[in-house]
Amino acid sequence: MSMRVEQAMSTPAVTVTAATSVKQAAGLLAARGFTVLPVVDADLRLVGIVSEGDLVRDRFPAEARLGVTLVEALPALTIAEVMTREVLTAAVRDDVHELIERMRLARVRAVPVCRDGLVVGVVTYRDLLRTVAREDGRIAAAARARLESVFSLGRFTVTARDGVVTLIDRMARPEDWHTARVLAEQVPGAARASVTSPVDEPAG
Repeated sequence: MSMRVEQAMSTPAVTVTAATSVKQAAGLLAARGFTVLPVVDADLRLVGIVSEGDLVRDRFPAEARLGVTLVEALPALTIAEVMTREVLTAAVRDDVHELIERMRLARVRAVPVCRDGLVVGVVTYRDLLRTVAREDGRIAAAARARLESVFSLGRFTVTARDGVVTLIDRMARPEDWHTARVLAEQVPGAARASVTSPVDEPAG
């Protein structure tokens, strides 16, 4: 089983409405370090998305020159004027690998995550990088907990280095090793896992 979006997304999602001012939305992005904000209606259902680029694109007029008349549209004041209405979305149980491919093809860096039409989170490349960078100690602890939910307590010694998880099976039962590897590789941040008995080399 691969990693699901709900394991990587930021939640709860910080949202705005179409009536939110551009200035207020810019303040949210600047203060929170976000790159996008989902736009929702009164029922909290997704109706669009607004990005950093949307908010700044008409806020810096061209330099005025003597003798030249510049005719420019007035800057937008509300999110309704600048938001994108066609939005790539994800569901909480979507496969992260497949979502990354969709994001790459669509050339987007952030995707709202919805459940029954309601925004429950956002997944960004920064979220995914945070998962890749997860500390080895936390990866090993999470893998150990997964294994102990299926196998006997203390059966596997678990270590991790650079995201690679190594399992030592004290009972030396290779028939269980595929299941053990799959469980370990489900842990967010785990690149891959190998299993060995106390006297063997790791098995891929």
